[in-house]
Amino acid sequence: MADGAYRWQGNWPAPDAARVAEIDAAWDDAQVAAFAEPARAAAVERIERALAAARTGDLTEASAQLTHARSVLDGLDPGALEPRRGLAGLFDGRGGRLKRFRETWSRAAAGLAETAKELSGRVEGAAQRSGALDRAWTEIRDALADLDAHLAAAAARLAGHAPNEGDAPHPLIARRATLDACRAAALQSLPLIRSAQNADARAGEALKACADGVASWRDDWKEALGLSGKRPKSVRPDRERMARVRDDLKARLDRALAELTASRSRRADVEGRMAELRRPL
Repeated sequence: MADGAYRWQGNWPAPDAARVAEIDAAWDDAQVAAFAEPARAAAVERIERALAAARTGDLTEASAQLTHARSVLDGLDPGALEPRRGLAGLFDGRGGRLKRFRETWSRAAAGLAETAKELSGRVEGAAQRSGALDRAWTEIRDALADLDAHLAAAAARLAGHAPNEGDAPHPLIARRATLDACRAAALQSLPLIRSAQNADARAGEALKACADGVASWRDDWKEALGLSGKRPKSVRPDRERMARVRDDLKARLDRALAELTASRSRRADVEGRMAELRRPL
């Protein structure tokens, strides 16, 4: 980049002319080494804030909850409703098995309802984190606009500077390099923030699908087990239907576990890259 020019590429807006003029009017040759320091410090602080927001919301506990829920479902086999054949069946009738299965299901359903509630809370937490990242994105964009105005003012100053051979470089050149590095880091942080939000969104959708699936499974099995009315009814549960509903929920849990694993990896990559952007500033 030539000393007397500063270029804005792509769709990024050019600096506000009034702001550039304001900066130029306040120029102080004695403060060149600290030129635009408030703008630089603001950009760095906002990158730090975005990094802190990206680091919140560990998904490890959510994965543990999903794994536990799957284990509970594995222990609820509709095939257990079928009485044993032969002599053993004389002491293990259909009614007794249904009663015991209902009791086991009731305990499991209560536990999974709590799990679904916690998963829903994590979905809300992801939405709140996304809002915080949105604010960080906007703040960094605004900090970039201010940095650009200062860089444009610096470029205009350097355009009128013609050093003689053997003269030391203008101190503003080194300062502008520092501001350029800060600007580059801030600009690169913007798509990383969006990547963190996208990872959260996909994980949140998977968790919501599981929470909804638990509610559907609970209602379906409650009806199949004759527990929807005021008094338990004598029913012959549709074991195939129950197995199908259970397998659907297990599939949702498996997909969510895979998505959370991928989300953790994406978030770790984003956090690492944002930390590297911040490190030299």
